[in-house]
Amino acid sequence: MQWDTSSGFSSPENMRVTSEIVTACVNEKYPASVVQKATKKYFTTLKRRSRLQTNNKLPDARKKQRRLQRKHHKLQNRKVALSGSTTLTQVQKEKFSSILRIEYMSSEESAEESGEDEHMGERLKVLLIHTLPWRNPSVNEMFQSLDRKSARKRTSRAAEMCRKRCRASATEPSSPSGFTAKPPPSCPAWAKVSDC
Repeated sequence: MQWDTSSGFSSPENMRVTSEIVTACVNEKYPASVVQKATKKYFTTLKRRSRLQTNNKLPDARKKQRRLQRKHHKLQNRKVALSGSTTLTQVQKEKFSSILRIEYMSSEESAEESGEDEHMGERLKVLLIHTLPWRNPSVNEMFQSLDRKSARKRTSRAAEMCRKRCRASATEPSSPSGFTAKPPPSCPAWAKVSDC
């Protein structure tokens, strides 16, 4: 019993597979409508993955997804740090919370460092941070401050598992996909450099 991702979700063969899954999974906690939606979402994911594999684009898609997940994680950590800050006034918190959105987050790209991990004997993986060139230095400083606050609250185990981060130099030859050279249209004037 397996879906045919070369056909649509509503094809007769795929509907039979879906029907068997729904029948097997339905209970008081998960009604048929919920299981049906979940199977459709999963089918869509499988179809997309199959298409990317066929076009040999799966590795790039995975890299892009990991970058986006890191941005979302960074955004959430900064929101928590901002709300828990005792050094900022309520007015300052409201001001900075207006730019705590995904399009204001710097991209982080995986890279290798020249040293070796003493435990594993492997090259160390680091995250290269590409600071947005249009972002005002005061915003960069505030974000770095929020990152430090967030890092202080990590458990020792979480800190151990965190990858080392380095700022990319201005002469880095390439920028990761999703790197925005221009500020979003709704960007307030105080959040960007004057020549943007």
